[in-house]
Amino acid sequence: MKKIAAVIMAAMIMATAMVGCGGSGSTAANVDLTAVVTEIDNKYPNEMQSIDTVDDLNKYYSIKAEDVKSFAAEYSKSAIDEVVLVEAVDADAAKRVADCLQNRYNSKKQQGASYSAEDLQIVDKCSVKTNGNFVSMIVSANASDMESIYTAALNG
Repeated sequence: MKKIAAVIMAAMIMATAMVGCGGSGSTAANVDLTAVVTEIDNKYPNEMQSIDTVDDLNKYYSIKAEDVKSFAAEYSKSAIDEVVLVEAVDADAAKRVADCLQNRYNSKKQQGASYSAEDLQIVDKCSVKTNGNFVSMIVSANASDMESIYTAALNG
């Protein structure tokens, strides 16, 4: 009887461990990217224009709708600032999204180099980052703090 109880207990512990460590069941799978951008905006008020549709995401960043599970994005018409957070549908899509955002980042870097040393310094401190199926590009003087908000949301 003790052996059966031990086996059942071991099975329950293993099942609990598997659920707790499951890759697809991670908290990052449930991140509300719009809420993250809202939190960023509340902490760092700005005059950014929201990108509300996947068609606009494609227009500005060449990101295909079929690669996107969810997103939140905004940009400034008068400054270098941009916040683009994308949850891709899978790892291959995340790579394609990262490539598109890297192209945009490179364009911003060239723009900064051509027009403003101050903007170039801001862009140089920023980058495109991938975390599983989540891809981000945050360009701002406050990018480090903004990324902390985003990372905290991903880590739940």
